[in-house]
Amino acid sequence: MAAVVERNGDQTKVRLFYALWPPRAQAWHEAARRWARTQPGAKVVPAERLHLTLVFLGDVPRERLGAFLALGAAMGPPPAEPLVLDRFECWSGPRVACLAGPTPGGPWKQFIERLAREARALGAKVENRPFRPHLTLARKVRPEAFDASGLKTVSLPLQWSADRFRLIHSESAAEGLRYRTVGEFG
Repeated sequence: MAAVVERNGDQTKVRLFYALWPPRAQAWHEAARRWARTQPGAKVVPAERLHLTLVFLGDVPRERLGAFLALGAAMGPPPAEPLVLDRFECWSGPRVACLAGPTPGGPWKQFIERLAREARALGAKVENRPFRPHLTLARKVRPEAFDASGLKTVSLPLQWSADRFRLIHSESAAEGLRYRTVGEFG
């Protein structure tokens, strides 16, 4: 693993999250890039950073990384049923445009709840809120100017089937945020 440089400069911690990576990231990125031309100030998420977060772990001690890798391996593959992403939304608090879907029940709910519960038991500060599947397409979006019509080139609803998920290390660098896969499970 490369040297860790966190936002706070603390090399004893790593910023981690479990996520799914989209099969059509480049196509979604291109659609968002075309759309963003009509959205003043919007910053499109680079294709290599498009993901769907399952559980955000936050900053955890570097020595706990092995425990989070073991948890990912112990989870087995994600549920076979697809996640549904069926609408474009603009979230005014974080000022993001995303492709979103309803909170899933059944196997996905159980999978996410178990992953979050066991991550908390390992010391992660996982927020206690329902999982809401979404793929952030752009940041710095002005909610008052949000118009999703230019994103309609992506056919909805999208049925997202995943046979694997990843543990990602998020690190700040001079050129911006980087995501590194530290484990892949399935």
